[in-house]
Amino acid sequence: MVWIPGGEFSMGAGMNGHGSCEMAMPSNDAEPIHRVRVDGFFMDTTAVTNEQFEKFVKATGYVTIAERTPTKEEFPSCADGESGRGLGRLCADRITKCRLTITYQWWTYVKGANWRHPQGPESDINGKEKYPVVQIAYPDAEAYAKWAGKRLPTEAEFEFAARGGLAGKTFVWGDEFRPDGKWMANTWQGKFPVKDAGEDGYAGIAPVAKFPANGYGLYDMAGNVWEWCSDWYRPDYYEQLAKAGSGRN
Repeated sequence: MVWIPGGEFSMGAGMNGHGSCEMAMPSNDAEPIHRVRVDGFFMDTTAVTNEQFEKFVKATGYVTIAERTPTKEEFPSCADGESGRGLGRLCADRITKCRLTITYQWWTYVKGANWRHPQGPESDINGKEKYPVVQIAYPDAEAYAKWAGKRLPTEAEFEFAARGGLAGKTFVWGDEFRPDGKWMANTWQGKFPVKDAGEDGYAGIAPVAKFPANGYGLYDMAGNVWEWCSDWYRPDYYEQLAKAGSGRN
């Protein structure tokens, strides 16, 4: 872990109503930009890897959400007649402003997919010990963090840490997507989410720490995989903060 000093920063992104649900980019729920102060905190230098998560599972016998059979009682708003389908879509109707027809193109239920078999029952993680663990639900992430003696960061902490001490930059490394033609993160090339051309060296996800660290020594704070924060999601939360004239931490 590394120490993140904390401080005040401008959180969010100005999309001016032009956010897109079809591309892996900031959408309109990232605005308005607002000032936030966070205290100092420690953060892992990389996302949790398969080998780290496997140690947790072996030590505790923990069974992830994706490995269980979900019930309608547990996920009443996601139940749609097929066990686990709503869970596989991550209850998309509750966590996004995008139209459901678009969101369901992003998330597809695959029976047998879990952290051991990330792309379905025929896949595995052999040789991928240094890859970030995926197919992890929020309770799984919380359980791992508690076992490790840590916690999930807040959204504000994550964004502050991702910026690496920079202010007002488009990306966590600066304003140019590929400075001097160099790939700075594992991102998507091609039509999202249909096919990743892999021009940055990786079609799909990459092992951790294969691209430059940011100013705080943190890797993959943009690109590669989506990561859990401790906050509940609400699409108009920044807007409500702006109206109230207050920040968050």
